[in-house]
Amino acid sequence: MTEIHTTASHLEAIANAMPDPIFVMGQDGTYLDIVGGQARNLYADGSALIGKTYQEVLPEQMANRFLKVVQRAITSGQLQEIEYQLANNEVEGVQEGPKGGQWYEARVYPVTDGTYDQPAVIWLAINITSRKHMEEQIEHLSSTDPLTELYNRDFFLDLVDEELNKARLNNKALSLIKINLDCFKRVTDGYGHEMGDKAILTAAHALKNVVKDLGYIGRLSCDQFMAVLPEVKAVDAFRIAKLAQETIAAQKIKLDDEQVTCLTSHAGVTELRSNEEDSQVLFKRVNEAIQAAEGTRDITRIM
Repeated sequence: MTEIHTTASHLEAIANAMPDPIFVMGQDGTYLDIVGGQARNLYADGSALIGKTYQEVLPEQMANRFLKVVQRAITSGQLQEIEYQLANNEVEGVQEGPKGGQWYEARVYPVTDGTYDQPAVIWLAINITSRKHMEEQIEHLSSTDPLTELYNRDFFLDLVDEELNKARLNNKALSLIKINLDCFKRVTDGYGHEMGDKAILTAAHALKNVVKDLGYIGRLSCDQFMAVLPEVKAVDAFRIAKLAQETIAAQKIKLDDEQVTCLTSHAGVTELRSNEEDSQVLFKRVNEAIQAAEGTRDITRIM
């Protein structure tokens, strides 16, 4: 008897020493018990939750989601996994712990019937916030041009295909704008890459201010930008392109020798005309529009 008691005490001591918390949850969403979770830099003190239900301490949508996972684990008799974001100030009654929204990965196992006065599960929660932040940084780096913070070429071209598919499926308009800076090479050759970067940043900032939430902008090469505008017709995209060019040209760049220059550009505009057209057709047409404008008094053309 003493040996059994000692073994139980050892198991309890080990469980309570765990940095990650294990909640015992009833099928009605009641917190029946909690062990572990001693890492206060990662987890709040959840002891005050015992005896309360999800509905009493969590936002309604989260409470319903958690309850479904618990009941699915009990009904199926199988492991369930869930990822979720939750801040301590969203949970009624918890104390201490990390600030702000935290990401958790939970593994939910059914407990043998008869262990508690109702069917129950153990809910092992692991704080994965650091991993999530790292994944977000990697995703950001893989999709973003490091200089301008616009989408990079590969990600943007995939995004165009995605928006094009949506437009065809929903029978909606879609337009493309391509803007080529005319004076980038002159600035770079005369004043170096640092001044060239300044010119690119100036143009990117102006583009963002004009396009805003009307669509998405990508940097295709050092001096070429493109915007895809869902649900925007070419006639309206033409006005947006003209405004973007005017905004870019209005920005004055001070060069090293105290001279000031502005950035000129040529732009092409096109739109989706039929469901048979793919992105390559639109890219070809928008490039032809720019070529048609070069050498003329027009700086913006629709094709």
